[in-house]
Amino acid sequence: MTVTLVVGLLLNAIILPLAAKRVFFLYRLISHGQPAPDRMENITKRTAAAVGGQLREVLGQRRLLKWTIPGIAHSFVMYAFLILGTVYVEAYGVLLSRNPEWAIPVVGRWDVLGFAQDLIGVLCLVGLVLFYLIRMRNQPAKLGRKSRFSGSHLGGAYLVLFMIFNVIWTMFLFRGAAAAAGNLPYGDGAFASQAVGRLLDGINHDTLEVVEHVGLLLHIGIMLVFLIDVLHSKHLHIFVAPLNVMFKRPDAASIGDGGNKTSVALGAVKPMMNDGKPVTLDDVDDLDEDATLGIGNINDFSWKGVLDFASCTECGRCQSQCPAWNTEKPLSPKMLIMNLRDHAFAAAPYNLASEDKRGSLDPAIVAEAERPLVGETEGLAWHPDGGAVIDTDVLWSCTNCGACVNQCPVDIEHVDHITDMRRYQVLVESNFPSELNGLFRGLENNGNPWNMSPRGRMDWAKDLPFDVKVVGETIESLDEVDWLFWVGCAGAYEDRAKKTTRAVAELLDLADVSFGVLGNGETCTGDSARRAGNEFVFQGLAQQNIETLKDAKAKQVVSTCPHCMNTLKNEYRDLGIELDVIHHTQLLNRLVREGKLTPVASGEGAHQRKITYHDPCFLGRHNQVYTPPRELLQIMPGAEVTEMERSGERSFCCGAGGARMWMEETIGERINVNRTNEAVATGADQIAVGCPFCRVMLADGLTEAQDNGSARAEVEVLDVAQMLLASVKGEVATKLKPGEGAKPGAAKAKKAAEEELDDPAAVGAAAKASSGSGGSLFDEAPAEAEKPVAKKESSGGSLFDEAPAEAEKPAAKKESSGGSLFDAAPAAEAKPEAKSEAESEAKPDAPAKPAASGSLFDEGGSLFDVADSAPPAEEKKPAETKPAAETKPTPAAKPAPAAPAPAEADLSGSLFDVVEAAPEPTAAPEPAAEEPAAEEEPAAEEEPAEEEPAAEDKPAAKSPAPSSGEKNEPRTDTNISEASSLFDL
Repeated sequence: MTVTLVVGLLLNAIILPLAAKRVFFLYRLISHGQPAPDRMENITKRTAAAVGGQLREVLGQRRLLKWTIPGIAHSFVMYAFLILGTVYVEAYGVLLSRNPEWAIPVVGRWDVLGFAQDLIGVLCLVGLVLFYLIRMRNQPAKLGRKSRFSGSHLGGAYLVLFMIFNVIWTMFLFRGAAAAAGNLPYGDGAFASQAVGRLLDGINHDTLEVVEHVGLLLHIGIMLVFLIDVLHSKHLHIFVAPLNVMFKRPDAASIGDGGNKTSVALGAVKPMMNDGKPVTLDDVDDLDEDATLGIGNINDFSWKGVLDFASCTECGRCQSQCPAWNTEKPLSPKMLIMNLRDHAFAAAPYNLASEDKRGSLDPAIVAEAERPLVGETEGLAWHPDGGAVIDTDVLWSCTNCGACVNQCPVDIEHVDHITDMRRYQVLVESNFPSELNGLFRGLENNGNPWNMSPRGRMDWAKDLPFDVKVVGETIESLDEVDWLFWVGCAGAYEDRAKKTTRAVAELLDLADVSFGVLGNGETCTGDSARRAGNEFVFQGLAQQNIETLKDAKAKQVVSTCPHCMNTLKNEYRDLGIELDVIHHTQLLNRLVREGKLTPVASGEGAHQRKITYHDPCFLGRHNQVYTPPRELLQIMPGAEVTEMERSGERSFCCGAGGARMWMEETIGERINVNRTNEAVATGADQIAVGCPFCRVMLADGLTEAQDNGSARAEVEVLDVAQMLLASVKGEVATKLKPGEGAKPGAAKAKKAAEEELDDPAAVGAAAKASSGSGGSLFDEAPAEAEKPVAKKESSGGSLFDEAPAEAEKPAAKKESSGGSLFDAAPAAEAKPEAKSEAESEAKPDAPAKPAASGSLFDEGGSLFDVADSAPPAEEKKPAETKPAAETKPTPAAKPAPAAPAPAEADLSGSLFDVVEAAPEPTAAPEPAAEEPAAEEEPAAEEEPAEEEPAAEDKPAAKSPAPSSGEKNEPRTDTNISEASSLFDL
């Protein structure tokens, strides 16, 4: 026994100091992060909630058990670590006391404890087998990027499984030998140990003692070696994950389905911090030179951010749910965190060293520390082997859907980190997708992303059969009504969303619920600006809205837009106002339950149809509202509700969140197309939504599906409110009854016929005859013929592929519209077309002048200053001069949802130029013959590709060609007050 003691102590003397050194390094690395005093307050001020989180997430394994089989396997292994800690107490007791019969005082001879130890040991072996089978089934070598383990450290994972197995079998060897020798303090309760002991019964006593001592040393030694492996691998989460759960963001105060609160870092975006304090618009002038806006370096992350990186288990649950990753984009939330973690650890010797010692470090460490955080990368964009740590396309592919945060078992806050890195790129580097220029200008100048006149916010209410109460016009304050109806930008300007706005207003009127609106006093909540990284534009909009809301005495708010709802409820709280905000489906569901709204049980409105519901990310995962919309659909007579495969908290994103609504989608499959195909596959006649962004995205996807024949003509996308209104009125709830539309096969045949006509080989003799008499239909100038190739290449290009002239043109027009949103004078109401076209043409290269009252971005140069490296916009060839054959979109392109542009509009410019040229938001559309011109703009932008004949050799993701994706333009061409049916659009 003395030899056993010496060997055991020697093992501990060698390994424990190494482990302590690693622990000290980890402490220094994590504590080196920026201050986060709010996280400490989560513990000191919310002790009960912090303890509850440990009980639910750590001991209860709630998040892990969302995936039943892997969750059960993990629970077996996790509880083995906890319960078998008592076996190590016994092992060290025997070692140090040199008494083979030593037992834990009081409980050490209870058969219940012996049974628990053996049972969890056996279950741990079962869990290891399950883990092995899961990994075999999901091998990246077999499934590629479809495997959630793609990119994870596979060798290290298998090593950990092997080490845990060694811990278990050495435990049973030690305890079995002790049982056979009569030294085990437990009786038949330790059933597995006693069974092993019976197998060793034939061995003499001295040999049994040797086996027992060898088993003891192996059990302790393997544990010590395993400890070193854990501290140097992703299994560090064993120790740091409970801490990460403890220091997570406070639960968002969400109304939810039953007063539930979310338990993840969703809802509000984390405030922009500097030195542990939130940065507000009022603080800008007082910031010193060392202040950081967002995150531009690994040292800018808070200690909680570094703790996030260290906690990652590489399980890939986030990756498997990410809409960007599932549509072939380079963003993997798992790889994002892993890359940041690996960079933080590799650069730590430099970042933790004093200035005088950095010169003596290995050059490789210095080079790692000097890598840019965001920028161009080398190798795979999602797992770079050089260049920047995070690729620009990775950063801007995120839709903020929250699926990663929702699924993460250790409470990593992916969305917050992405938003912080975007903030730095926008506010400091001015490096962001060119399409966001139009978004920022529209929000700053006119308070809406489409840059339309703020005086048009009440156009949706024209010709309603009742008067809508407007604060400051028909009512003094909201004390006179029950609810403030927050219309939102989409609900006020986008024609499809206007239908929803009118439907909600009618339903509230039918239910005798008094409500008022802010009318032209309402402005954008700033959600898209904040999630695009432009924190100051968001705060400027928020301050204006908060002042208006306080003056109007707002208390209860209902909104048709989950993005507005989330911002008003969860984010304005940090800026000085508390509001009770709910979604319109929640209020309508309440009214139906109270009997104030009753669907007609028979007649035309009760015909049979199948409905599937798409969960908006900002309503579901961000605010935990899943049930009310479904209950509304289920009470509609004749409606059969069917769920998509991905629904509820695992719902797939529409692709519009995180300001993606305003950016091109040029990489991989379109997210909205992926989701629409899933909805169509259910066989539903109607796709129900509860968000204007979702409606635009899914409607565009459905148009494409109907065009290619994969969806029936009668399938449509409608808001739940529209469907409820039709049901309450007893009207037909669909444009076409099931079966009335053209069958998918007919549409597909028609499309095939059209494609055959476009095929030169299929034209045959007619084409030859045509070529002999003045040229073939397919004769093109060589330069033009190459354009489809360039366009195809750009479809897989970077989000930053841009034509500078296109980005510049809107600047001159919009900044002349009357000043900034933040001007004290009401100059923002000036019409966008106030500057004449002649004046614009006179000085095409002249920089846009800031508004007289001063924009937020005037001082030190505008955020929107872009190098004017392209020729003047007017020198471009008019889009209408292109042959029709060139305007045919590539297979990856999405059908343009935009309305036809007025004839006099210059289509060579931005998305917002077309809207701006219209004198009224509800102007009548141009003839259909003009419509293809709007689709020709991408082709016109491809001309520079001709100058680079070697472009096809470049990787698609890094192509410098202009983006070929289409913008998600709203429909603003229809006068909905003249529409005869609720479903005209």
